[in-house]
Amino acid sequence: MLNTALKKWRDGEKSVGAWSNLPDIHCTELLARSGFDWICFDLQHGLMDYSDLTRLLPALAAQPITPLVRVASNQSDQIGKALDAGAQGVIVPMVNNVDGAQAAVDACRYPPEGNRSCGPMRPLLLEGMAYLAEANGQIACLAMIETQAGLDAVEEIAAIPGIDGLFVGPVDLCFGLGIAPGDFAHEKFTGALTRILEACKTHGKFAGMFGYSPELAMQALDDGFAFASLGTDISFFREGIVNGLHRAGIGGADGESAPKAGY
Repeated sequence: MLNTALKKWRDGEKSVGAWSNLPDIHCTELLARSGFDWICFDLQHGLMDYSDLTRLLPALAAQPITPLVRVASNQSDQIGKALDAGAQGVIVPMVNNVDGAQAAVDACRYPPEGNRSCGPMRPLLLEGMAYLAEANGQIACLAMIETQAGLDAVEEIAAIPGIDGLFVGPVDLCFGLGIAPGDFAHEKFTGALTRILEACKTHGKFAGMFGYSPELAMQALDDGFAFASLGTDISFFREGIVNGLHRAGIGGADGESAPKAGY
């Protein structure tokens, strides 16, 4: 078992990923073969559920890409089932304090580092019993910082052993800070990103960002983030439609498809 994205971060390399919201195996296969370092399947806001996940994860087989899952909530059963289905990492939403961060770690790690229950269905089929010895060092546990409470505790959260990185959802962070969604130039927002990056640097953790476009993702990487998504399957689909219509001389410019300043 080798988590190729996690290895990149540990080696000091940047990585880019795609966000999957659509429960379509053909979209997943296309994304898996497009050169991304990782794909995150979204069980929190995506149009998929656990049964979809069990079909989509195998579509990544034999591809050099890391499957991540954003679970719906910070619950041990949800985290455990995502990992047992073959995810090599989880993004855990709404981690607001040390207790929440420790709960995420406990759900990701087998004893003695955590309390993950043993039943890795798909990994056991692929890796055999060796998975049990390797999983704790190859599963990425990523905590989302998206509220004022989470930001207030970010240094303590980053210090917890077993947390591999902190992940930012920009719009939710705007809501959490009490500023307009999308006001990524606001000093509260930029200050929050600086604090998150500093916490990761101090404690040897990796910072990630949900990017709404390739331009915004690359800006995040330039600013010090280790990984970012270039967009979602839906945004790629929409952009392809808009570009196709534009090249055919049909329709006008689509403001939504244009990159916006800041994150």
